[in-house]
Amino acid sequence: MRVNLIAEEKQEILFDYLKVGIIITVFITFMVIGFLQFTLITDRNILESEINSIEDQLAIYLPREEEYHRYEALIEEIRGTPEIPDYIWDGPIEAMGYLTPLRGVIDNFSLRNRSLNIRGRTKIAEELRELTNNLSESEFFSNVNLQTMEKQEEVSFTITADLTEEESE
Repeated sequence: MRVNLIAEEKQEILFDYLKVGIIITVFITFMVIGFLQFTLITDRNILESEINSIEDQLAIYLPREEEYHRYEALIEEIRGTPEIPDYIWDGPIEAMGYLTPLRGVIDNFSLRNRSLNIRGRTKIAEELRELTNNLSESEFFSNVNLQTMEKQEEVSFTITADLTEEESE
């Protein structure tokens, strides 16, 4: 039998720098990977919500764009055909804007079969005379006839005129 008379030595815990370094490096690596994964998922969700928002805006915009192009084509078609068959009505109607009395009321204004018919009322007969003279002197109207019916305060009138042929350009 052997007896060990030497006192037992206590083992010291050896601090292994290599193991600690590896563990810290692995831990930091997992933390960085986790953080990057979290930011990527968050960015993806933000981008998906922006894409959905843009798709919703496109759902509104695209039909309006098609409608805009349709109206644009109609406008171009109208611009491409400046004349209505037999007559351009812009001149006479625009001329009426300058010839109409300011203090009278036009009840009926019609252009049919190259004939103008105006019915209205005015309190000032002088303006009615000016309107008739202006129509007679206008290049757009001929055979201007005035028929009036006087009442106490106002004059009812009917003016008929023929539209003149516009010279070809």
